[in-house]
Amino acid sequence: MPFNRPAGITLDARSLEPATRTEHIVESFDKLQLGGVMEIVEETDPRALRNEMMQLRPGRFSWDARNFGGNRWTVRLERIDENAGVESFLQRVPPFSTAKASTIKELASQTAERSYEAGETLFDEGEVWPYLGIVRTGKVIYTLLSPDGKTHTIGERLAHDTINESGTFDGGGATTRAEALTQATLLTIPSEAVLHACRNDAELALGFLIAASQARRRSIDTIADLAFAHVLQRVAKFLLGYARASIGMTRGLPGVEHLSQAQIAAAAGTVRDMAARALLRLKNAGAVDLDRGRVKAIDRARLEAFAHNVQAPPV
Repeated sequence: MPFNRPAGITLDARSLEPATRTEHIVESFDKLQLGGVMEIVEETDPRALRNEMMQLRPGRFSWDARNFGGNRWTVRLERIDENAGVESFLQRVPPFSTAKASTIKELASQTAERSYEAGETLFDEGEVWPYLGIVRTGKVIYTLLSPDGKTHTIGERLAHDTINESGTFDGGGATTRAEALTQATLLTIPSEAVLHACRNDAELALGFLIAASQARRRSIDTIADLAFAHVLQRVAKFLLGYARASIGMTRGLPGVEHLSQAQIAAAAGTVRDMAARALLRLKNAGAVDLDRGRVKAIDRARLEAFAHNVQAPPV
């Protein structure tokens, strides 16, 4: 299914100079009127751009990024009212974007809002959580716990992202644990209400099917990294999400300075000692700057060389 509305502005980020890339994107975004849409073509996972936009224009945009394969990503940013009500917010959540107005109205009437503190658990792996969740503010992470007690972070959810899709549609327990990485606000819709709406609105059902297809692409990318990429490369790829689009050593995006080596290890699918060795290697190569073992600054170009395996023998 194509995106539901034509873009007012289209940018090919691949042609932008790294030093001014984010500035150019933000300037273009600021030209949009409320409801205006900007489309950006990328060649890699645009997670860093999303983190930068969250810092620079918090609450003012919706995000829909799709991986079409062959190093082709398309990101849709819509300028939104940060004080909009629940109905307006739901319309900007990707699976809901082409649903009928009556569907949105009915679901909004059954939606509740709940706040979570940083570190608070939303639900545990295997728990039957009878809601579809949607992140309104903050950041939520998915984690898996191994039999020997090691934690592996397998993804994060930000504003307008959905939570517990599998449990909603198959009625089973949660596939992962979900916890608030920062203070977060969630909207919750009873799973039965979502299922009923999908049975009566084909566009909503198709929206969730597209979201599931994109989730499968992300899962395959994660599996490929774990199977074929060495630890140094995986750590570099994870940290790229906190690298500003600039030249030279620049302070990392907010949040990176709070990541412990254990958290970086979990995100990269390894153990703390291996992550520490990888960070030291990156520091010695001038790709990151560390402060008491935590990442303080990042040289994006040098980090990308490791992430793309240009100069990175195994740790």
